[in-house]
Amino acid sequence: MTTSFWKNAAASLPPEMRRRYAADFAAAERFEPALDLVIEACGRARSVLAKSFAKSCQAAARSLRAAARILDTVARRLTLTH
Repeated sequence: MTTSFWKNAAASLPPEMRRRYAADFAAAERFEPALDLVIEACGRARSVLAKSFAKSCQAAARSLRAAARILDTVARRLTLTH
């Protein structure tokens, strides 16, 4: 197992600063896994929303194409009769 970024960062400080910020580094080390989970969940949610949006756009495009065909047919009929 590797030493965490936060432990390495704390170890690189002078001793008086290490003592002063020890609680902050410990909190950051505890907070990091939760932040990683949130970032991963947001990425997954974004992917799901993007796929859902793409499907909605495809359905809208199909509907617009169908409406265009209907309008084209009506326009041809009106052109032929007038």
